[in-house]
Order: sequence, then C-alpha cells, then structure tokens
Amino acid sequence: MTHPWRKKLLTGILVGLFTGLFVWLLTQYFFAQFFFRLESQTYDWRLRRAVEPPPNPIEEIVIIDVDERSIQKLGSYYTWPRDYWIRLIRYLDEAEVSLIGLDFIFDPNPRHPEEDREFQQAMEETGKVCNAFYFSTADMEHYRPAMVNEPPDLNYRKFTYQVPDEFLIRLMSQDRFEPTYPGFLNAGMTAGYVGMFPDPDGVLRRLPVLSRFNQHVYPAFSVEIAMRMKGIQSIEFDEKNLDIILLDSTGTESRVPVDSYGQMLIHYAGGFKSFRYLSFYDVLMGFMQKNYFRDKIVLVGTSLPGFYDLRTTPLQPAFPGVEVNANVIYQLLNGLYIYQMKNLSQFILILMFSLVAGIILIFPRPLGSILLTALILFLVLLAGIILLEQYSFWLPVFPLIFALIIVFIVTYIYRYLFEEKDKRQIRKVFSHYVSPAVVDVLLKNPEMVKLGGEKKFCTVLFSDIEGFTSMSEKMEPTKLVHLLNNYLTSMTNVVLENRGMLDKYEGDAIMAIFGAPVELPNSAELACLAALEMQKQLGILNEYWQKIDRPYIRVRIGINSGEMIVGNMGSENRFDYTVVGDSVNLASRLESANRIYRTNIMMGEATFDLVQEKFVTRPLDLLRVTGKKNPVRTYELIARREESIPESRKNLILDYKRGFKEYLLRNWQQGMIHFEKALTYDPDDGPSRVYLDRCREFSKQPPPPDWDGVCEMKSK
Repeated sequence: MTHPWRKKLLTGILVGLFTGLFVWLLTQYFFAQFFFRLESQTYDWRLRRAVEPPPNPIEEIVIIDVDERSIQKLGSYYTWPRDYWIRLIRYLDEAEVSLIGLDFIFDPNPRHPEEDREFQQAMEETGKVCNAFYFSTADMEHYRPAMVNEPPDLNYRKFTYQVPDEFLIRLMSQDRFEPTYPGFLNAGMTAGYVGMFPDPDGVLRRLPVLSRFNQHVYPAFSVEIAMRMKGIQSIEFDEKNLDIILLDSTGTESRVPVDSYGQMLIHYAGGFKSFRYLSFYDVLMGFMQKNYFRDKIVLVGTSLPGFYDLRTTPLQPAFPGVEVNANVIYQLLNGLYIYQMKNLSQFILILMFSLVAGIILIFPRPLGSILLTALILFLVLLAGIILLEQYSFWLPVFPLIFALIIVFIVTYIYRYLFEEKDKRQIRKVFSHYVSPAVVDVLLKNPEMVKLGGEKKFCTVLFSDIEGFTSMSEKMEPTKLVHLLNNYLTSMTNVVLENRGMLDKYEGDAIMAIFGAPVELPNSAELACLAALEMQKQLGILNEYWQKIDRPYIRVRIGINSGEMIVGNMGSENRFDYTVVGDSVNLASRLESANRIYRTNIMMGEATFDLVQEKFVTRPLDLLRVTGKKNPVRTYELIARREESIPESRKNLILDYKRGFKEYLLRNWQQGMIHFEKALTYDPDDGPSRVYLDRCREFSKQPPPPDWDGVCEMKSK
C-alpha cells in the first residue's frame, strides 16, 4: 500500500470514528428530543408499510362500541341508567365470555345510589369484570396535591403486583389516583389504569406496562386483562436485557421487551376496526347470539370523538383508545413484540457504520462519492424496512443517515482543501476581477464569457453616503480612506450574506444585484433584509467612529424590482457582469429621492408588492422621477414585521398614514392634524414634516382641480 493510500485510509478511519461519536452525543444528549422526533417519523412510515391489515376483523377480542347508533337509540350516554350496564354484564356472563373489560370511568350517582349498588352487585356476581381507573398530575393551583395514600377503602391489593426493587425505581411515578370512589373498583374482579402516554410528538407508540403509585405497582388496563388471561402470578425483571418476565402458576415465563422506563412498543395489528366492533345497543337488545361471545374477551368502549378517547397512532391520526387496548391484549397473548436496540448496541452500531462509511467515501472522486452515498442511503432505508417487516425490529435509521451525511460532507471538504488545489487557484485568480458567484457560473458555463445578456427579473439596491463630497474635503486622506474601507467592507459583507451580488463601487456608492447570476425567487425580500441590516451595521460603525473622533455619516438606500438586462457588458477585452434597464435607473433615482423626505430606505412599487406582507412600510409619494413619464408609487422600508417596534413609532406610522390619506383626498386641515400629531412622537420625522408643509401650502393655495397627487422630481 503506497503512502497516499495509507494517509487516506487513516483519514477515513478518523473521520468515521469522530463522526460516530459526534452523532451519538448529538442524538442521545444534546438534541435528543429533536432527533427522536425525526427518527420516530421514519419509524411511523416504516410501520405503515410493515403492517398488513387482517383480511377479516380479529374475533378473539370483541369491542362493544358506544357508537352513534347507541346514542341515537338510547339517548345521551350521560343519562343512561345503570340498568343498561347491569343488563349488558349479565348478558355477557350468560354468554360465557372469558373476561369483560369496561373502558369507562364510573363515578357514583348520588341521586340513585341503589342503582350503583345493583351495578356493583352484578360485577361481583359475574366475577369477570376488569374496571378502569387513571392517574392524574398534581395541581396545587386547583387544590389537588399529590396523594400520599390510596383512596380510603380501596382494596388495591387485588390488582397490584410485587416487583424487584431495581425495577420499581425505573417505573414512572404517578401523583394522583382517580376516581377516589372505590365502590366499582372493589366490586370488579380486577382493574388497571387506562392513561396512555404518547411520545413528545403526540403519537402513541408505546405503553407503560406498569406504573408506580405510593410505592405500589399497578398494571395498565390492557396488560392486566392479558395477564389474567395468561394466569400470571408474579413478575420478575431482567435488567441486562430490559425484559419484564411474567410467570404463571406453573413457572412458565413470558418475556416482554421494554425500555428503561418499563414501556413496551405497541404492535398494531392494523388500522381502525381491525378487531370486531359491535354496537352497544345491538348487544343490549340481544340482537347477537350468545354463543358468539363464548370464550372471547369483550372490551366495552367508544369510538366517538365526544368522549375524548381518540389517540394519534403511527397508523392513523384518530384511533379509539379501546382498540389500542385491544391491540396490546392481542400482542401480549400472542407474543407479538417490536424490539429496539439497547443504548450500548446502538452506540456500537453508529460507530461502526460511521467507520465503514468514512473508509468507503474517502477514496472516490466527488461524483463517485455522491453515487456511493446515495446507494448507502438506499440500503439503510431498505434495511430499516425489511427488519421491521420481517423481524419486528426497530433499526435506528435516522442516526445512521445523519452520520452518513456528515461523513460525506467531511470527506468532500477534505478533498476540497487538499485535493482540489488547482481549481481553487483558478477561483482565487478570477475572484480578483469578478464576484465568487460569477466565477461559479463561469466555471460551469464558459460560453457566458462573451458579450451579450438575457432578460431576468431581479432586484437592485443602490446606496450612497449623504454629503460625502463635503465630508471628504474636511478629512485627512488617510483617515478618509480608512473610514471608507471600513464602511464598504461592512456593507459588502451584508450584501453577500443576503445572497446579493456586488455589482460595483462608485466612490462611496454601492450597487448590488439580487437574483443574478443565480435566480432568487425572493430577491426583493433579500434586498430589503440587506438594506435594513446595512442601516443596522451603519449604526454600529457610527458608534465606533464617534469614539475615535470621526464624523457621523448617514446613508441613503434605494431599492427597485423588475425585469432588466443581465450579462457581460463592455468590450471584447474588458467587460463587467452587470444589469441595465429602466428598473435599474429607477432604483438609483429612489436612492437620491430619500433626501426630499429625509428617509433612509426607499423602495419602488414593484418591490413593495412583493414584500408588503413581510415588512413594515409606509407610503411616501406618487413620484415622477427625471426621465420617466409615468409616476411610480414609492414607500419607505421601516422594519421586518416580526421585529419589535416601539409603541411611539407604531403610533407615528398610524397617524402618518391617516394624514397621507387625507392629503390625497385634499382634506388639508385634517391632514395637518394627523401630521402634527405624528410629529409629537418624533419631531425629526422627515415624511411627516414634508407633508405638513405641503398641507399648509395647499391650504393657502390649493392645487388645480385635475391635481393627481404626483410629485415631480426635478433633479437626479
């Protein structure tokens, strides 16, 4: 192996190792929630591909649905007598169901306590009812502190479990037990909590198998039903593999893979109605044959949105909570689990993947590197899909993709810095004469190095220092050059940062183009952002110059958008990439027009139409500039809309606009009132002062009847 190959190989190894470590720290610690959301979205996409809905509804678990038909036939759910529930439970008991899960929270009825007693008696007699409760968060503002004990008289021991201490501390701790009335929970055979805890993005992908309240361990509603059906007697925990071990009376174990908090990924059998749904009303009326229910698990819940039990799942945005429970029961009874990598395994995977990617991508040329990156990306996605479809394994795809992108970028930069010296030298030489953006275009399109051009829609910005000639006569040449260089450097950086192209300097004046040579759909917005940033940077420079005894300077800026001729213009031996046209000339005139209104940034109507929703502006005038027959509406650019503007400034702009409206309507007195009020907020506001003077003049000597509000600009 030659020395260059060894050097490249070592570089690829180092790039891969550092990338793997960087990605691991970023995805697990520094931006864990952000990357978890991205990875979860890829998981949801894969799960939708992997899950094949059953050809027929699953019959082992039946959902009795309090649906729209039941509400129409029996009236509002909240008015139902307990007799409906009593009849339903006894009917199902006679049908010899295996277990009845009531996915409802029952509060005592103070008006009919005898009905509650009958309902509880029915539960006790059947001995097959699993009730539901839920946990809530402490809320001191509403006098709901965390509970230190279970509700009085609650026989919690009948549905709590003993677990090893090392597992107990991992479980999520809960604040409050609801409801506090124990009658229904005591009457049932068992109970479980129905609270579901979605991931940070609001999607329900996992379920806490067990939760901790007052150092007692309670099962989830669906988990408790499954454990009762499997005859589970005790629970152990495999800390090394993060498995909950369920043991029945014979010692047979069932392993449930969980995360470090005891949460299990839900294996959805399919979308809505993958399980058999029956209307509550139809079952209550006995329309179903009893032998249909024999040995089945029956869940009673609702799919109606008004009960607030619809959940967002990877498969659907609105999924009944009762069917989520059915999915969990089904997967526990059939051992259908989705497995995830443990933290250490995931770290090793990312590190090794990054190492291999670094070695592979360090050798090829740019095009080959791009093709290889695309191929590896495809293989990673394919592996993620196959592992989930065939083996129910969640491969962390996004960290691998992120690592691949970083390796590609780093190896590409490495080649650029150390292997593309010739091209870089050419770029450096040409950049002394034209902007880097033009160099890029010329390198890709050599045929452009000729006279001629094309018509494009662009935005042009002109800026000029006010009173620069008189200022230059008073300053020493060295100090003047130093000041001008500082100014031009700062302003040019702003233009380039906003994707503009510096066209030329003319003394203290700057001409910049946005939208050429590279087209920019938002060229007007970028030009406005650049203008505002230029004024901001000017304020910083003025503060610095005042400290070193330099004069305060003010800069006028004109902006206009429109079609213009763009291209290389000049002689065959020397030419510039620039723009020409009426739109360009108008931008220059608008820069000069600022002196009339003592404004800083003026824009034409074409630019205003494109950016009015994103910036704070105010109308200035209907201006007819020198050399133009048709007048143009002009506006002052003030700030971005999301910026915080002082109330006094907002009030000034509001009164100014009202005055401007009265001015156009020839209501001189009303206009003067508004402009005078605007000047109370800022006596130096140029446009308000200009229009106050105009209103005073027109009130004494009104314009002719055919006056159209146009202001003639006599000079350039």
